[in-house]
Amino acid sequence: MKNPGVMLKVETEVRKNFDGKGYVDETSIHELKYLRSVIKETLCVHPPAPLLLPKECSEKWEINGYEIPAKSKVIVNA
Repeated sequence: MKNPGVMLKVETEVRKNFDGKGYVDETSIHELKYLRSVIKETLCVHPPAPLLLPKECSEKWEINGYEIPAKSKVIVNA
């Protein structure tokens, strides 16, 4: 949506592959190489869920030399 040139290329590719059929089916999706590349790049830039739910430490921990006090919230990057 933010890059109209890329959007136009994807629309052209989809229309070229499915225009004669009038509908989209799963058998020809492997032919959409540019669309697949755009989806992969989008998921790399904006991952759907990069962080896990915050956890609260019940006791004091030391991990790799870092001291994590009790009752602190920890957010883990998946």
